Amino acid sequence: MAMNPDEYAFINRATGPYAWAYWIMFLSALILPLTLLIKKLASKFWYVILVVFGMKSGMYFERFVIIMTSFHRDYLPGNGNAELENGNTELIDLFAFGIGMIFLQGLIITILTLGIFEIIKRKKTVYNNLYN
Repeated sequence: MAMNPDEYAFINRATGPYAWAYWIMFLSALILPLTLLIKKLASKFWYVILVVFGMKSGMYFERFVIIMTSFHRDYLPGNGNAELENGNTELIDLFAFGIGMIFLQGLIITILTLGIFEIIKRKKTVYNNLYN
């Protein structure tokens, strides 16, 4: 029974040489955010920060899995590998800088959002103490 190319790609990503990255991606981008449905965990500030970092790293693992498993064992010269062999480091450095900036942006947005939520929570507490 011949396997559909999409089925092969899915099974190869989950069980192939980059399975470790696939499962880290799966756990950090899909399973970890679902733990926020537990009210006791979602109310802890540092746990939410941990989940945000996990989700952000899961997003990068997702990109890594897609790109690396697509290029894995692709040694045909007509598929653009000649550019990588010639040492095109400027593109790689630019890509690394872009990933770093996106990660930094996510960190800043997370801290600002959680700070705003903390301020709102404190204002509600002061308001409830004054009028109750």
